[in-house]
Formats: sequence, C-alpha cells, structure tokens
Amino acid sequence: MFKQQKKLVFVIIATIALAMAVACYIKKPVRYAVFAGYNPDGTIHPYVITYLKGLNEVADGVVYVADSTLKPAEEEKLKQLTIHYENVRHEEYDFGSYKRGYNWLKDNGYLEKADEIIFANDSCYAPLTSFKPMFKAMAKRKDLDFWGDLKNIVFGWHIQSYFMVFRKKIFNTAEFEVFLNFVLHQEYKMDYVIRYEVQLTRNLEKSGYKWDTYMPYKDMEMLLGYDKTFYPLTLAKNYGHQFIKKHVFSGDVALVEKVNELLQYLKITSPTTYWDIIYDLSPKTLLTDLKESTIFASRVMSLIGYGG
Repeated sequence: MFKQQKKLVFVIIATIALAMAVACYIKKPVRYAVFAGYNPDGTIHPYVITYLKGLNEVADGVVYVADSTLKPAEEEKLKQLTIHYENVRHEEYDFGSYKRGYNWLKDNGYLEKADEIIFANDSCYAPLTSFKPMFKAMAKRKDLDFWGDLKNIVFGWHIQSYFMVFRKKIFNTAEFEVFLNFVLHQEYKMDYVIRYEVQLTRNLEKSGYKWDTYMPYKDMEMLLGYDKTFYPLTLAKNYGHQFIKKHVFSGDVALVEKVNELLQYLKITSPTTYWDIIYDLSPKTLLTDLKESTIFASRVMSLIGYGG
C-alpha cells in the first residue's frame, strides 16, 4: 500500500513538473505596441477603439502617440486601452510617433521585459476578426528578426509601415534606436516613405537581420500592381487579411475591386469594421435608416448597394 502511494506521489510530481516545463516552453511572448494616430478633428473615431482593442488581445500594453491634439473629453476613451498616451502635434507622421512611443517604452523599463514590439498606425481598419491567427502563424517563424503584414517593391523591397513587428534581437540594438531618433520632419509625405519606411527594412537587411511578411506576396503575383492593398476583398476572403486601408474609401487611389462588394462582405464577416467604416463615411448623418440621411448617406448608400 505504501509503495503504491509513493508511486502515485511520484507520478503526480512528475506530471506537474512536465506541465510546468511545457508551460515555460510555450510561454506567451511579452509584447508592447506603439500605435501612431492622427486626429485632425480632435476626436477618437470608433475604428481606432476597435484597433486598440484588437492590439490588446495580442499585446501586454499599448502606447498611443498622436501627431495631433485631442479634446480633453476624448482622452477618457484611451485610459482603459493604453498604458500611456500622448497627443501633441509633432509633424513627423507615423515614424515620429513610433520614435516617441519607443523612447517611452525604453525610458520606463518596458523594453527590458519585452520579446517583441509592434509598430502600427491608424491608416487601416483592423482587425477584421482578430490578430491572434497572424501572431500564432508568425510565432512559428523563429528564423525571423522582424516581420510585417505586407511588403511592397516600390523604391525597393520593404515592409509597409502600417504594421511592423520587431523582436528583441533588433529593438535592443543601438542601430535601431539611432535610426528612430534621427526621424525628423520632412516637407513631403513621400520623403517619409523613402527615408524611413523603405530605409528601415533596407538597413536592417544589410545588417544581416531576416524578415518576411504574413501576407504571401509571391502567391499574389496574379494581382496586378505593386500595392496589394488595392485588392482588399480578395485579400480578406482568400488570405485572411486583417487590414483594410482607409484610402480604399477615399476615391484617391486606383482601386481594382468594387467598394460596395467589399462592404457587403464586411457586413456579414466583420460587422464591427463595417459600422466603423460607415461611421467614417457619414459621421454626422449616421441614422438607423440610412435612406433618411442627406448627402453623406447618398454616397454611403451607393457604396453599399442601396438604390440605383
């Protein structure tokens, strides 16, 4: 009897030890996100709240840095979703916000315990469902030192700066810190793309760091053009893409796909994103019955397929 009890105790202890070893092995990486925002009207739009909630599902804390001021009452929206927020006009676009968020994480000891840091900006509606599958898939890519959502070949292969993830091997280096802290105001938006978005990937690659993107660019060669974000419906349906660029609805880009079909798809598969978009298209005339709205709703109805 005593031998059986002794054996049972041994089995229990061994099981607990094995469980602890497995738990340590699959320990969730510690992540912090820096979110770059811009609020020209001084308010936080619903899609930003959706985005911040999505980031909090995969990050241990979010730093929100806006290149604009914010109405005091709007700050309440950020308090439960961030570990720190700043709303000061710095005129350095998203990389200026990334710089400030990174420095705050470093100065306050967060980088010391982090395994990964995320740089994301508010140029997208995201996530359509959840960021978790993306991070689960990329966690298997142990060979990578940094990664992003989508790459672009314009001006040279690079990760598009709306979503980037850097691992400890990179963000603790002087090279990375120096690059960010040399971000300065540029006269033209394209200068930020060339000097910072493109150059960051190029510099890190030249230093021997490995990178890739979640979206399989090579599998998308049948989609004409360098910028695959012009195919939002195809990316969402066929590749599980979690981002819809805001410029899709601006009318300023040569969008390949029909916006009304995209919105109808989102209405079914991602209703939160759908209503976030509708709010932005018609912020002052969002009524229960869109047909009762005025000129803004006329545009919305044409996009989502109401009327002729």
